[in-house]
Amino acid sequence: SINANTQSTAMTKAMAVTKPNKPTRLIDTKRLSHEQWLDVRKQGIGSSDAPTVCGVNPYMSQLELWLIKTGRIESAKVTTDGYAPLYWGKQLEPLVAKYYTAKTGNKVRRVNAVLQHPEHKFMLANLDYAVSNPEVGVLEIKTAGIHGAKLWQNGVPLYVACQVQHQLAVTGKQLAHVCVLIGGHEARMFEIKRDERLIEYIIAQEKRFWE
Repeated sequence: SINANTQSTAMTKAMAVTKPNKPTRLIDTKRLSHEQWLDVRKQGIGSSDAPTVCGVNPYMSQLELWLIKTGRIESAKVTTDGYAPLYWGKQLEPLVAKYYTAKTGNKVRRVNAVLQHPEHKFMLANLDYAVSNPEVGVLEIKTAGIHGAKLWQNGVPLYVACQVQHQLAVTGKQLAHVCVLIGGHEARMFEIKRDERLIEYIIAQEKRFWE
């Protein structure tokens, strides 16, 4: 069953707001190479960048992100050798999505596009999946290994919640589901509601970082 996320007080105090405009479909990604996709990401702040910009990403600093965005260093490459979380995360993602559909009955589909906020053009989002259920706007898939599992002990980690709120801001949606596979054998699902106060904070931080 879907459990309400209790990681952050802000998450439990979502405000009812007028639905924002729909996002711009900036570019189709289906035929983009990985290098081309990385170039597109340099044009703005993606949802996976949002936790770093807000200072809550345990895996990357603001300085490292700035160096990547300005082309001074390259993003981490997907490797298949040894410890390869990015590779296995991508490989397991469709299986976790299939599990989500089996448990909830919600069909999912790839968006295959980089979306852009209609007002704040620097805000981009490349969603894992869109959901057929009109009440659910976004499905975020995560995989956590032995090192990352502890971050999920008390619900959705703050860095993931920040990422999802960024996605809700860009898409104009009100609700997201998160499905995580922990240690390769335990799946959990969570619900995150749109939080206008948190989104306002995220936009302010991202605007300051980008400009």
